[in-house]
Amino acid sequence: MLEKSNIETATLLSETRTFSEVSPETLAEFVACARQIRLPGGSTLIEPGSRYHQKVYVLLQGDITMHRPSGRQDRVLPGDFIGLANYLDKNDHTSAAMVTTRSTLLEIDDADLNRLEKERADLFNALNRVIASKLRERSPDRTISSGALAQPVTRVMKSPISTCGPGTTLREAFEMMKERKIGSTVVTDNNDRLLGILTYSGLAEAMLLKGASPEDSIMQAACETPIIIDSETPLWEAEELQKHHRSKYLVVVESGTPIGVVAQTDILRVLISRPSTLTNRIRKSSTTSELAELAGQLMEVAVEAQETNHLPSAAVRLLSETHLLIQRRVVDLTLEWMEEKGHGPAPAGFAILIMGSGGRREMLLNPDQDNGIIIADTDKKQAEAVNDWFDRFSRRLNKNLDKVGYPICPGEIMVRNPLYRKTISEWKKQITHITKKPTEKAARWCNVLFDFDTLYGDDALTAELRRHAFSEISRRPRVLGMMVKDDAEGKPAIGFFNQLITTKDDEGEWIDIKRNGLRIIADAARIYSLQNGAAVQNTTDRLNALARVGVLSEDFKDSIQEAFEELLDLLLSHQIKKARAGKALDKLVDPEKLSPQSRGALRMAMRAVKRLQERLQDDFATDIF
Repeated sequence: MLEKSNIETATLLSETRTFSEVSPETLAEFVACARQIRLPGGSTLIEPGSRYHQKVYVLLQGDITMHRPSGRQDRVLPGDFIGLANYLDKNDHTSAAMVTTRSTLLEIDDADLNRLEKERADLFNALNRVIASKLRERSPDRTISSGALAQPVTRVMKSPISTCGPGTTLREAFEMMKERKIGSTVVTDNNDRLLGILTYSGLAEAMLLKGASPEDSIMQAACETPIIIDSETPLWEAEELQKHHRSKYLVVVESGTPIGVVAQTDILRVLISRPSTLTNRIRKSSTTSELAELAGQLMEVAVEAQETNHLPSAAVRLLSETHLLIQRRVVDLTLEWMEEKGHGPAPAGFAILIMGSGGRREMLLNPDQDNGIIIADTDKKQAEAVNDWFDRFSRRLNKNLDKVGYPICPGEIMVRNPLYRKTISEWKKQITHITKKPTEKAARWCNVLFDFDTLYGDDALTAELRRHAFSEISRRPRVLGMMVKDDAEGKPAIGFFNQLITTKDDEGEWIDIKRNGLRIIADAARIYSLQNGAAVQNTTDRLNALARVGVLSEDFKDSIQEAFEELLDLLLSHQIKKARAGKALDKLVDPEKLSPQSRGALRMAMRAVKRLQERLQDDFATDIF
């Protein structure tokens, strides 16, 4: 049984932002492992440059200020951790923790906190919430001042809104929503004051989980508290609110009166419908030379995408779609060339695959070629002629893509390579063989191939191959463990008793943002998705799918996603800067050339990546294949 003082301490913690979602049982164990310390005002808890002594602190009462190396001062609130960054990377202290007024803290040993994290999922999630929030705080300002997402929500909101009174029954509300083909209705009183919102999901929860009757009133059984925004709120901020609150609908108010509703699909429609002169020119181009000239404008596409999208992942996805549009047009021109040269149309159905970053829609400014082709099965008598046609077509396609600006893949992961040009039956046979007899080489191959998606052609062939891959991996998942080992060859750029780990050469010091960060997140998302049958390719989509099926908690997913956004933003900005200066593009960022704020965000992102990689290795170390 807890001592009275421990019970009071656990209660204090439960009322803080950090521990509000932690269970009483976990709080009790956390408090039991910790020691209370009291410090007078004017004292110092941590000196800058002092060694990390494997102890982490939590403020219970009082006032403490963190003095950062950048000169910034942050007030510590009750429940906040002090020394959490040092716990995550075992690094010595760089900030000072100054006690302003008499304060009471909890001191917990590094080993005890690590054990509790592994044993108590709610504490693990609480730490991930802290990591995600720190990344949001430390990331450069991503407000948008121009472009489609800078428009106020009034431009896209549905207005006038559908309303009903609090006495409306669930049956009446459902019939009204069905008749009007709407997904939500706002609940107001006789004076048009907002009381709540009703959605289809709220109706379903009330009827199926809470046992509500069709004749129960909305207010009694299914009214939800809405997320309210002002009419001048820009779309990018509305999108961020929807994401943060996991809410599909936002209610727009003016002078306290609801005037419209904004759904996630309304914002998506704005992004999809944006006209693009470059897009039209790509579709109308008639030579590879024209396409090469247009591909030279991709830097401007990247700049616009970055300036008009709040999330770096959305900007990169938009840039990727432009890349793919160019590559599809190259396929069109290559097919036309085949006919002009008398080789005729394709003798069998086919699907050209885009793999790696292209398959994930995560292409930056300098992707090379990662492609393959699935050919529909044909009569054996036609096999030689079919193979000859696709061999000639594939060689020409890779040559044309290179002309346009997509370099030949150093690893020959291209359609001209017979290893990546197979019939659907041959592809299936190869995947079956790999799952039966996985090797390190095959695992590396899988970490590229299994991001495949249709670039051009018959998507049914791609879907058939994906179904086969999931089926075989489900039956024989040992290859996933080999893929985890391959992933472990790359390490997050943060280590023991160091800050950021850099590589040195004649040019200076740098971090490979892709190899030491982005690739690790993409690898983990891919492996977990293959394990759990999540048939999406984009890393963000995979992380969201894994949270939906419970593989990752929402808080852990959020910390990973924030790290992913930060790393993408750094790398895209780095490449744009290089392109503007006319320098060769790379993925090597010198942390010393970043602002203190960006450098701090990079450190925190690498800590999140490290936690993900450790989780992946732990999960697959305990699984039996």
